[in-house]
Amino acid sequence: MSVPRVSMSQSTICVLLLGVLGFAMSAQVAIAMPPLFKADERAHAAYAVALSQGTLPTIDTDIPDDPARYPQLAESLFGADEAHRDIWVANHPPLFYVMSLPLVWLGDAVGSPGLTLLGMRLLNALGFALTTIMVGLLARELVPRRPAVPVIASAMCIGCGAMTFVGGGIYNDGWSSAAAFMTLYLGFRMIRQGVTRERLIAAAAVGVAAAGFRSTGLVAVLFLGACVLVAMWLREPSLRTFLRSTFWRAVGIAACIGMAPVVVFGWFYVRNIQIYGDPTASSSLFEKFGREPNGTTLFQLVNPEFYGHLLGSLWTDGNIANHWSQAAAIVLTLTLVGLVLDAAAKANPRSTGVLRRIRLAPQSTMQHRQDVAIWALLGGYCLLILVNVAGFIAGGGWIHARYAVPFLPFLAAGAGIAALRLGRLLPLRVPTGPTTGGTALDEARDLRIGLGVSLAFMVVGLVCHLDTEQYVDGPVSSTFALVALVAADLVMFAVAAYVATELRRRMRPGTFDAPRTLAASVTEIARPRQDTHASTGLQAK
Repeated sequence: MSVPRVSMSQSTICVLLLGVLGFAMSAQVAIAMPPLFKADERAHAAYAVALSQGTLPTIDTDIPDDPARYPQLAESLFGADEAHRDIWVANHPPLFYVMSLPLVWLGDAVGSPGLTLLGMRLLNALGFALTTIMVGLLARELVPRRPAVPVIASAMCIGCGAMTFVGGGIYNDGWSSAAAFMTLYLGFRMIRQGVTRERLIAAAAVGVAAAGFRSTGLVAVLFLGACVLVAMWLREPSLRTFLRSTFWRAVGIAACIGMAPVVVFGWFYVRNIQIYGDPTASSSLFEKFGREPNGTTLFQLVNPEFYGHLLGSLWTDGNIANHWSQAAAIVLTLTLVGLVLDAAAKANPRSTGVLRRIRLAPQSTMQHRQDVAIWALLGGYCLLILVNVAGFIAGGGWIHARYAVPFLPFLAAGAGIAALRLGRLLPLRVPTGPTTGGTALDEARDLRIGLGVSLAFMVVGLVCHLDTEQYVDGPVSSTFALVALVAADLVMFAVAAYVATELRRRMRPGTFDAPRTLAASVTEIARPRQDTHASTGLQAK
């Protein structure tokens, strides 16, 4: 029996290419940046070293001070206060550091601890590259009838200078963000295409990984359960029918998904409660570093400076020059203006100009309900993360770009919609033919605008990348350090040129994705038992 081949969509290929570029840019930082240069790198590396020695550290465990075995760690401790001589990131679950163990063992085997540090940086770079890809895929779920939006969304991640810069450090944020986004993506797929056993198993596994990287992964698991409830509700004729026939089955499935991370990693959070008094050890860390409270959570949520610093950190985190905050202001301002104009055009369209109606593929009532549900669920996820970050800042924490990454799918999808609306201000020439008209003409214009905006974000990201100080002092000692840096730069620009060429080749009318339609699949899980025969027939189509 032959299995039909599933071709990868053009938008997916473009998003994957942008992920490759993101990895190349972060790898350049990883190679060139001095060892343990960025904040918290020393503690993250020491966590993996402690695990390799058979110890699960606490926030008070000493960082190994062994000049012979780990000279970079020992050197970085010179002048450090008592609190910063400990593995203060040990409040995080251990999955990222378990993944790093082969790198520690490899460095020990060849007698090169710098190789371990570089390997952990590249591991994080891979996680941030996956995050860039997942932002694009989530944007496609948010805006399924505008195939240029996912490409713009992933390109915006490249344009945020701090994304690729932080991606070159030793952090668990790359993989934690990718796992959380993948958890949400699988939940949204169930809303679009139905709840199947295969999707549930995959979602549960990814949810376990999300909880194993950072505690914020539990928020993604919570919304994954909500996605299951919504997916099964939308496939019933009414809310009353759902409550009478499917509700408890849906609750049971959502509970099983929620229990999976508890079974695998619940012990770690219980351990934190026993040692520190709370699951994330936040109060103990504030006390350890002498942090002073900065208002209340509510104060931060209504403080405009909080949002300015949080979103601006995507362009100014680390040693990126402060003038790049102007890029953040420009992008966010244009996004707001574009979204307002898009809303005005939908409410009162004009025949010409920026407010003209954009003809999209037809949409059923079910698809519209799914769109609303997905936007609402992602908005709820972002709101809960926002409250968590505001509470952290109110307790005395600092804002880093890593804390703004969870909002990127929402922001990037909005930026994509805004760009396609504002692009109508430009006199773009679109090839016309006998079949080009109506919807096809608007899609062709979207592709032209999307290509231009994506390339612009790539240029901004590269310029911001080069505006940071270039070092010739990477974690791996070499007499050819300058040659290695130049080679990394050349590879990065070569990848950027290749990606730009591929985007231009693929984002053409007639060859790009057709508007996606909903597969009306109904599964045994999502339907009562008496509908099993009908559901099987639909699945086979």
